[in-house]
Amino acid sequence: MAINLFAYLTGKTFVIENKKGLQLTFFTLLFVFLVIGVGALAFYTIEKDQDVPDRQKIVNIKVEFLKKYPDISEAAIDELFEKLTESGIKGVEKNVTTKWTYGNAVLFTVTLLTTIGYGHLSPLTIVGKVLCMIYTILGIPITLSLLASYVEVLKPLANSFKFNLFQRIGYESPVCVRLLHFSTISVFFVVGVFLLPAWVFYCLENAWSYLDSIYFCYISLTTIGLGDFVPAVALHHPSAEFYRIGVAVFLLIGVTIVMLMMDIAQDLWQNYNKGYQIIPVTIIPEKIPIKPDSPPCYGAVVLHVPETTDDKTILDP
Repeated sequence: MAINLFAYLTGKTFVIENKKGLQLTFFTLLFVFLVIGVGALAFYTIEKDQDVPDRQKIVNIKVEFLKKYPDISEAAIDELFEKLTESGIKGVEKNVTTKWTYGNAVLFTVTLLTTIGYGHLSPLTIVGKVLCMIYTILGIPITLSLLASYVEVLKPLANSFKFNLFQRIGYESPVCVRLLHFSTISVFFVVGVFLLPAWVFYCLENAWSYLDSIYFCYISLTTIGLGDFVPAVALHHPSAEFYRIGVAVFLLIGVTIVMLMMDIAQDLWQNYNKGYQIIPVTIIPEKIPIKPDSPPCYGAVVLHVPETTDDKTILDP
């Protein structure tokens, strides 16, 4: 269905012709995930035990509170923490668990490499801070360059749709064609990158409204990264690790699509009134003597430009 939709919009069929380019894309993607995976493992190994004193402080506070108010049960305190967490108040959790899980480390590395930077995690050790600086100095340019290369891979799809619109509508009103092209892609962009993912976050995050979820997607994918909304912070279920890794993948794909959309918007701004002049050319290989007295040779071609009503000029060789 997706291929048929692509064929309808672009007037072309999807055929993989450049196997080397496909292999390069595959290994590039593999490299990105290896860099993220290894980086996350390094941060997780270094920082996983650094919040133990903070967790112990929380335990001590609960113990002292129960001694001072013996009529209040520990379950009631945990319920209070849970209600405060669900209401959106940050820094209050009923479960005293470490923040440095591997899933959180993966999400942390992706926010570093994409310059989103939520601030929900930060290295506390000297080694972790030094590693963070070295990792971002090397990783950010590489990651942004790779994302830009994927934008170049996706641009022909958008351009094919634009060429198809020019062929169907005509070349007399390039502004209308370009606006239709941009508007159509914008609808798919808003729905696929903001509205649908926001609905998923709205279903998974109890404390988020649908507007909060859209806001999170926008702030994240534009790399603003205020950090006021961070997914899976209050989740302690084992499946939350897969959720955090899924969010990291969403950020990588989403930032790439946002970069593509910015490129399309820039093209509209710079070339809004420019059309495409496409002249149909037929290449006819023939045996044509280079000189009148020379024997026929192979390799010469004749370019046949069909006659139009606008141009009756005959091109003589």
